[in-house]
Amino acid sequence: MPKFPVLRLKLPTFVQKQVDRHYLDISLTRVLPLAALMTFGVLVGLVYNTGVGHPYDKVIHIGFYALLTLSIHALFCCRLRVSAVVAFGMGIAGEVVQGFLPHHEMSLQDTVANGIGVALIVALIALVRSESRQAVRDEQEDLDLSQMGLQPVRSPYYSTASSEESTRSSEK
Repeated sequence: MPKFPVLRLKLPTFVQKQVDRHYLDISLTRVLPLAALMTFGVLVGLVYNTGVGHPYDKVIHIGFYALLTLSIHALFCCRLRVSAVVAFGMGIAGEVVQGFLPHHEMSLQDTVANGIGVALIVALIALVRSESRQAVRDEQEDLDLSQMGLQPVRSPYYSTASSEESTRSSEK
């Protein structure tokens, strides 16, 4: 995995006390999902001015809430379930607010699409974590061939024996 540069900012002391207490890391790997979310939001905002058809609206909801969950999880270094609950709660709150705004409507389908986006990123992070843990647990096991009743094959290319010994063994 590539190493990203770490960007540390000197914050005022009253802010730094809060950052130290709650562990807020401002490095490139932490801020990159937030930058992707902001870029996605700006581009979608430009597309919404021209109008988006019905099926693509749900795809945008899925993508936005997947990026939102990833951004919350990365920037605030919180547990995965906390970032998922916060992102999904923001999706529900957004739909409730849309119910009170003119020219907007509250939609259960949008809420389900938001949940799918959150669930996709939670599943992806859980899969990556489990694969990483499994890779750490898996170690090379040395096979004991004699225990299985097998003998290693002598080869002049793979053995450390000299060529004289290999020729003697091949003559026998």
